[in-house]
Amino acid sequence: MLSCNTQGMNEGDFNADLEGHLDSLLGVMRKEIEAYRELADAIEGEKGVLAKPSLESLNESNTRKETCILKIRILEELRTRVLGRIAASLGLDERNLHLQNLLPHARPDLRQALRACQTELRSLLARINEENRRNRALLDASLSGVRTTRHFMENLIGSGSTYMGSGELNNGG
Repeated sequence: MLSCNTQGMNEGDFNADLEGHLDSLLGVMRKEIEAYRELADAIEGEKGVLAKPSLESLNESNTRKETCILKIRILEELRTRVLGRIAASLGLDERNLHLQNLLPHARPDLRQALRACQTELRSLLARINEENRRNRALLDASLSGVRTTRHFMENLIGSGSTYMGSGELNNGG
C-alpha cells in the first residue's frame, strides 16, 4: 500500500524541521547582536584613541574592530546557510527571502523574538553608522589641520631666500 509520505517526512516532521531552522536563525541573530554591540563599543571607544592617538592604542583599536568584523562575517555566513535551509523547507527562493516572509511560518513567541532581534540589529547598525560619522569628522578635522600646517611649512621653505646673491633684499617673494 502506498503512503502519502513520499518524501519520508510527514507534516509534523516538516514543521519541527522548520521550527528548528527558525530557532537556529534566532540563535544566530542573537550572536550577531552581541558581535555588532561589541563593534559599536569598539568604534565608540575609538573616539578617545583619535583624540589622543598613539601607535599602540591605534593598533589595539584596529585589532579589536577587525576581530569583531571577522566574527560578524562568520555569523553572516552561518545565517546565510540557515536561511538556505529555511528557504528549501518552504520552497522559496533564498535570494528573495526576507524576515517578513518567514514570520508567518513561526510560532508566535518565536515570531516576536525574531522581530525584536531585527529591531535591535537595525538600532545597532544606526549607532555604528553614527559613531563612524563622528569619528570621520574627527579625522577630517585632524587631516585639515595637518594639511594647513604642511601648506604653511611649504610656504616658509619655498618662499626663497630673503636676500639676493648681490646682498640686496629680495622683494619678489
